[in-house]
Amino acid sequence: MMKKYLCMLMLIFVAVLSACGSSDNSKANDSFEKINKEGVIKVGIEGAYPPFNFYNSKNELEGFDVDITNEIAKRMGVKVEFVATPWDSIIGGLLSKKYEIIISSMAITEDRKKKVDFTEPYYYTGAQLFTKSNSAIKNLETDVKGKKIGVVTGTTFTDEVIRLGGEPVLYKSDLLSFQDLVNGRIDGSITDKAVGGNIILENGYDVTPVGNVLYDETAGITVNKNQKDLVNEIDKHIKDMVKDGTYDEISKKWFGRSIFK
Repeated sequence: MMKKYLCMLMLIFVAVLSACGSSDNSKANDSFEKINKEGVIKVGIEGAYPPFNFYNSKNELEGFDVDITNEIAKRMGVKVEFVATPWDSIIGGLLSKKYEIIISSMAITEDRKKKVDFTEPYYYTGAQLFTKSNSAIKNLETDVKGKKIGVVTGTTFTDEVIRLGGEPVLYKSDLLSFQDLVNGRIDGSITDKAVGGNIILENGYDVTPVGNVLYDETAGITVNKNQKDLVNEIDKHIKDMVKDGTYDEISKKWFGRSIFK
């Protein structure tokens, strides 16, 4: 009888320990609580996607994403620590908790939502095909077949090239893709319409968009799964920024117009 009683006590003790451990783990996994406790939000960002995020001549991060991030952090009352990460490993860095969020113009897709969660969209855009002005590509649905089209590794643009019958050529950045386009190594490049326009303007390339956007996209701020408090906090600040005009100021600085809807 005593043995049975001792066994029961042991089981209860183990259960209590497990519950405590579970509670601690839950707190450890709460990104919002961690940010508030440390007073710092770590942000994954590519840093090679102008005008959204890029390094200037002083090797400082700037761009639309950077300004939006700094404004969100200001309203949260915390400092920002940017963690520059290559695009093809940026979600992996979030999953391994190198940072709490990604603000790097990430399109919201069903495939990505299997791994991570998103805030409400913080801007709206579209995918655009660009070619040299004298290109034979004039019709999106017929002229891309068999052509080499540059896209950045890990983006949603690769699937669109395949859909159009083209051959995707992968790059680490849009600038490298456009350089090869100008030098005749590829036939076209697909990227965000604002990004492509900025590259053309900054470099004086004889490159032009073809037709309308291939499809609309929405970009979200990316977080690990089950971080509802953090998502709600960020959504609140984005809505307030839109409402009080701060969002429009930032958007017009980089694009001359609002890119929120």
